[in-house]
Amino acid sequence: MPGQLRCLDLKRTVSGRSHCVGVLLLGLLALGPGSLWADRFLGVPREDIQEVMDLGYNLDPRTSGLIDQIIEDYPESPMGLCLKAARLFRLDDYAEGTDEDVSDQFQAASDIAIEVSKDYYNRNPQDPEVRYALAMCELNLARYYIDHGRWLSGFFKATSGLGHLKAILKEHPDFHDAKMPLGVANCFLDKTPAYLKPLAALLRFSGNMELGLQQLEDAETKGFLTRYESLYYQVSVQWILLEDKETAAEILDRFIERFPRNVDAVAMRSHLDRKRERFAEAFEGYQYILSLPEISYLGEMRDWVVLHSGNLAIQLEKPEIGLEKGLELLESVEQSRKELRAWAQVLYANSLLHLGRRDEASEQFAKVRRRDNPDAFKATTRILEEMARDQEAAQSVRVEAPGSELEP
Repeated sequence: MPGQLRCLDLKRTVSGRSHCVGVLLLGLLALGPGSLWADRFLGVPREDIQEVMDLGYNLDPRTSGLIDQIIEDYPESPMGLCLKAARLFRLDDYAEGTDEDVSDQFQAASDIAIEVSKDYYNRNPQDPEVRYALAMCELNLARYYIDHGRWLSGFFKATSGLGHLKAILKEHPDFHDAKMPLGVANCFLDKTPAYLKPLAALLRFSGNMELGLQQLEDAETKGFLTRYESLYYQVSVQWILLEDKETAAEILDRFIERFPRNVDAVAMRSHLDRKRERFAEAFEGYQYILSLPEISYLGEMRDWVVLHSGNLAIQLEKPEIGLEKGLELLESVEQSRKELRAWAQVLYANSLLHLGRRDEASEQFAKVRRRDNPDAFKATTRILEEMARDQEAAQSVRVEAPGSELEP
């Protein structure tokens, strides 16, 4: 079954798209610390930016309004526009790119933010803050391009963004926020997942895991706005690259403690529990996610959460809940989403089987088609074969039974 959370699965993600939050760099509001004014970043009070970050990671609906207010109050600064683009990037990531409106808004906002930042940078070439803001806008867009298979566009944006960050650290080695995206690049291009190999070849970036981990730690402990985003990427590195699920869970808990309504992070935690066979905890996590109004930010990923919770219900010997969730998906998911519907059909049939309704289960299993989902079809075929063997064994016992009763 597909089942890893999108940012932590190297094959098929929870929503069915090949994707990884650790693809490269960037993140929501990861727009580094200021060095020119102790209380401002690009002319915007840090306390205003901090409030945007605190609300943004908790998916508070007031976040967008606060960003618009920054844009209005500080029209000479590109900071507000960069924050707007960064927020839309993260929302697009949470929804796995399934919300076309958010995707379009992100691309448009990024183009504007990059244009304004370049203009500001050309007038203030010695200002590391605007160079950092420009770099992060470019890297966010690079990540978006890579996720959508636009490798050449992603290469150019990534090359430009990484070049800015390296130059910043060369001149300002204590600009710790600049270390976060470089740390992600060092980690993911040291133990490069297959889907990133084309980019690694283009960038000629070999990576360095030890250095990357240190850079991510510096961003968390010494950075300003990247300290939370660094946690996100450290989870990806530990889970995907180092296969250390226990450490990944510990890091993720630090993030969730601060932002308990970030449904994407809570979903990650539930997937970690499921992978560690802590089924009760995973089920409770999924149920909690489904109870939060913030689940709307996940887009179509919500349906995969329903699917996983249903499969866990069977694992926990609650097939009636699995049946309910399978039916819910079959009644609500569009016919065009064939992959998810096929797994929902398997869930529904499997629930019937665990409820002892074998004949109905066989009929429902038979509805899964190879052309819709080869993996679901393979799983269904295996279950039907097992059911046939069980039935043959039962018939054999019934045939032998009368003779055994005559024995002394």
